[in-house]
Amino acid sequence: MKVVGISGTLVGSKTRVLVEHLMQQVKQQYPECETDLVDLKEYSLELCDGRPTEQYGSDTKEVIRKIEEADAFLIGTTILHGSMPGALKNLFELVPVSAFSDKFTAFAANGGNPLHYLAIENYVKPIASYLKMWSLPEYLFVLSSDFNKENRLTGELKLGEVDSFIDRYTTVLKQIHAGKVELS
Repeated sequence: MKVVGISGTLVGSKTRVLVEHLMQQVKQQYPECETDLVDLKEYSLELCDGRPTEQYGSDTKEVIRKIEEADAFLIGTTILHGSMPGALKNLFELVPVSAFSDKFTAFAANGGNPLHYLAIENYVKPIASYLKMWSLPEYLFVLSSDFNKENRLTGELKLGEVDSFIDRYTTVLKQIHAGKVELS
């Protein structure tokens, strides 16, 4: 089982910190799985313009390959102006639908406004549905205030929420891997 974490923003560092934290938790609870992090800041993805995948540059092709090879995803995004960043939307447009279809995903987001959690339900999850991904019904939302000065997640309540989220995510991953849940 290969889980790819996606840090889907070019702005700030909290999304990457959040996704890294979640991926570490996944690895602790499910050591047999392979994990990989795709931080969109580390790649020069081209804008989707409809050309065939093989005509894009090396960074774009590498990210598409990593997504195609994944069995599951943990997708992190910051919420900007009430929606996901253009970089994440561009990624969803670049990658063929077949690379996401019938794969399990969960979403985590960070934002400065407590109402930004609504963007996950209203913008992010509908795209996952269109791409035929299976999503964990719940998601994780953290505020900027949930990070300390060292940019680490803090607060007993928030860390407990993270643990519960990852418990549910890894439970489903294990069931998929054991063949108890079939996504196609």
